[in-house]
Amino acid sequence: MKDMLRIHQIRCELGHTPDQEDIARKLHCSPSDILSFTIEKESLDARKDDLHYSYTVVAHIRNASRYIRRKDVSQAVLKVYQMPEYNTGISERPVIVGFGPSGMYAGLLLAECGYRPIIIERGRRVEEREKDVDAFFQKGILLPSSNVQFGEGGAGTFSDGKLTTRIRNIRIRKVLEEFVEAGAEPAIVYQHRPHIGTDVLRTIVRSIREKIISLGGEIHFETTLLSLQIKDGRIEGIVTDKGPIPCTAVILCAGHSASDTYQNLYDQGVCMIQKDFAAGVRVEHPQKLINSRQYGRYAGHPSLGAASYRLAHTASNGRGVYSFCMCPGGVIVPSSCSENTLCVNGMSYSARDGEYANSAILVQIPSSDFDHGHPLDGFLYQKQLEQLAFRKDYSAPAMNIADYVHHHDPVSLVHGSSYPRTLVTEDMHQLFHELVNRAMEEGFLAFDQKISGFIDQGIMVGMESRSSSPIRILRNPDGQSSTVNGLYPCGEGAGYAGGIVSSAVDGITQAENVISFLKKTDR
Repeated sequence: MKDMLRIHQIRCELGHTPDQEDIARKLHCSPSDILSFTIEKESLDARKDDLHYSYTVVAHIRNASRYIRRKDVSQAVLKVYQMPEYNTGISERPVIVGFGPSGMYAGLLLAECGYRPIIIERGRRVEEREKDVDAFFQKGILLPSSNVQFGEGGAGTFSDGKLTTRIRNIRIRKVLEEFVEAGAEPAIVYQHRPHIGTDVLRTIVRSIREKIISLGGEIHFETTLLSLQIKDGRIEGIVTDKGPIPCTAVILCAGHSASDTYQNLYDQGVCMIQKDFAAGVRVEHPQKLINSRQYGRYAGHPSLGAASYRLAHTASNGRGVYSFCMCPGGVIVPSSCSENTLCVNGMSYSARDGEYANSAILVQIPSSDFDHGHPLDGFLYQKQLEQLAFRKDYSAPAMNIADYVHHHDPVSLVHGSSYPRTLVTEDMHQLFHELVNRAMEEGFLAFDQKISGFIDQGIMVGMESRSSSPIRILRNPDGQSSTVNGLYPCGEGAGYAGGIVSSAVDGITQAENVISFLKKTDR
């Protein structure tokens, strides 16, 4: 529509969202000429200690041609996700392995297109999973098939629920709109750094599950993939611990922790390669410190909420050091999925009102650190790191950042922690080899220059080792495995995503590829 304009840089003070008056002021027109509008993007502008929000809107404007050449104004070309074309009445039912973000959205799209997908998930549904995870946090009782990594919603269910992504893709809008339909706040569609929170995510995954079932899909919990049934390089079905399922298309969304599944698939000839990953620690600071450093005199303003940060540094030895999955007002949680190993993660609730801020501080781990000639060597290295960090009853090693950086003997921690198990103060240099320690120390020193007090008021808790998968399952341009026809590797575990949104987008993309595949085979 020629009378639709995209208008950037609409300034709003804290606590205020744009209205017709604000848009009219930007265009120098009458508010009555703003016939309708929607917010497209929100960002927080903190330049020159003048904290305010800046918005982009798409507006239906009377006599829009008058304003098209003005600064920050352009013709609005609206891009809307189009559902794929599909055949009706297809009897073939695709199978999805895993019900994290990629599996959920693959299943949702297939169900919406009438394909009645069969989804298997080794973990439990979220209602039962909540109880299992709480028992682990409070009592140290770990169930290998139902924990922070495995179960309905995947690892994202027990996280901060960030919906930020660096990818650009038309499918992102569909992902966010489905979240809103399932119960998320509508503002996530335009917020600069949207998040949901673990408490809301738990209700959302239930809603998406119910929608898939209402459209004819099936979800089999506590069901694990054992092997593929392959004939002449093509999928003919899968074998699970509950029995076989015939199919010709499988979307593999097993997540980044299903190393046993990947071993079985490798043994069957599925081609995969090593991939660099990252490891490090969770750092924790008083949230008031982060608010003060990030917001200055605006710290505590009710419309701002808890402040976050994003930090990165390249060490002198070439290794990248960076913050990841920063959780304002959140908690550090044990996220192990196998006994006698420890990894930790960050989690927050929708209110983000906890006393502490936490974030992963990760160091790049190139494959040269763990390569012994096998594609799955990264999983072995990851397990070794987590075994090093394991302490009785899933206590976690911890240390003041200042003591770590200055090589002082560890002393009592400078403040408390949100970690639900016990912390054991010790020298955390023992968890990493020299190149990783050197890079992390340099990173901390650089981050302290950006956030004063980062070193002196911070503690570190380990081991953070599950930010990404150490493998990539090779796939062709049509999404299929390079060696097994009908297998569609997908999401974080297959090495093609790095968060909730990018995983969901990959799930939608692979579902589209499966629809195209089934249309051809149905002829």
